[in-house]
Amino acid sequence: MGHDHSSLDIGLCRIDLASMDEVRSTIRAMRKTNSPGYVVTPNIDHLVRLSGSKEEEDLKSLYYSATLSLCDSRILELMLKRHGFNIPEVVTGSDLTAKLFERDLGADDYVYILGGEDSLIVEIRQRFPEITIEHHNPTMGFIKKNAEVGQVVDLIVAKKPNYVFLAVGSPQQEIIAKKLCDQPEFKGIALCVGASMLFLAGAEKRAPGWIQKARLEWLYRLSQNPSRLAIRYLKNALAIPAINREMMSRLGP
Repeated sequence: MGHDHSSLDIGLCRIDLASMDEVRSTIRAMRKTNSPGYVVTPNIDHLVRLSGSKEEEDLKSLYYSATLSLCDSRILELMLKRHGFNIPEVVTGSDLTAKLFERDLGADDYVYILGGEDSLIVEIRQRFPEITIEHHNPTMGFIKKNAEVGQVVDLIVAKKPNYVFLAVGSPQQEIIAKKLCDQPEFKGIALCVGASMLFLAGAEKRAPGWIQKARLEWLYRLSQNPSRLAIRYLKNALAIPAINREMMSRLGP
């Protein structure tokens, strides 16, 4: 699975230097030619996991093998800038998902969403009635159940979707994306998009543009969901020096 954009190896993963328009153009071209592949959107949360996991090398390979690996974090963008690297654009999974649904997907597309409550999918189907959407929500902790992982992959492949939106959290979604693309019959594009379905359905609101530009979206999300995000964000903040050291060893000071 190749990628046509120049990229930056930051030691923990690859960051492709592509704008939102270039990413959408690549995805449309893949769709047109039925070229399978998968998209990952690393952010600080992902990098923390990649730098501190016992399965670090296995996880890293999921990101390096992706067709597109996109910077999903303005904090990461700032860290890269401090190392002298400017990326064309932060392309978040949420923004990419919204753009694809609103501008690129249509009546000819068959979409599969893995993860998310049924009520969310009802909202998304109402917003985009022209798009055929199949949905399955696996059981909690399914990634540790080999039989269920196999069933999930077989189910998706059998449906022959053009797009698969994986909304089961990281690293579950990256594991499933790679397994899908390892199946010769799979001809779709798998996108690892985390909480994007919540935003698409209107269940959670994105931060206003000025807050995003000020790199404070994390604070906005924390205020919306403190019980779920406080511990995660604290762990991420504490891990940033280690991530920075890893990047310095690869990119230089």
